Amino acid sequence: MLNYKVYMNKNKKNLKTYNKFYARAVYLGTTELAGMADKIQANCSVKKSDVLAVLTELAEVMTAELQDSKIVKIAGLGSFKLTLKSVGAESIKEFSAAKNIKKVNIRFTPEAHVDAGSKTRTKALVTGTKMKEYAEYTKIKTASDAGDPNGGVVQP
Repeated sequence: MLNYKVYMNKNKKNLKTYNKFYARAVYLGTTELAGMADKIQANCSVKKSDVLAVLTELAEVMTAELQDSKIVKIAGLGSFKLTLKSVGAESIKEFSAAKNIKKVNIRFTPEAHVDAGSKTRTKALVTGTKMKEYAEYTKIKTASDAGDPNGGVVQP
């Protein structure tokens, strides 16, 4: 279940969304390589040490491939590629990587499947996600909240 909580947008920069209520994902921790290796070991016949070795090597090989100007595609997951942020030069002669390229970023594009009938694209990693309101924060739901500028939302 993906947990969420409801919040009121207090950003006045966009009056169409100001004071409206939205959902925000609640993250309950971080899963690291060792924890995922435990789960993978439980689901197949490979030992945790083998899983860790493969996943550790995957990170190293991905880094090398990305830095070699390749897109890394992992079936069922998606594609990774490096992108650049640069500033313009007045001419091609004045352009240099050291002066004009300011940052290297990584972009992840999740794998998507297209439904033939509706032409709807669904990202593989989110297919089947179920939602649940996070129980660890307090939200008052009454008719009197309609005039409440906070909409009855009380954050811990």
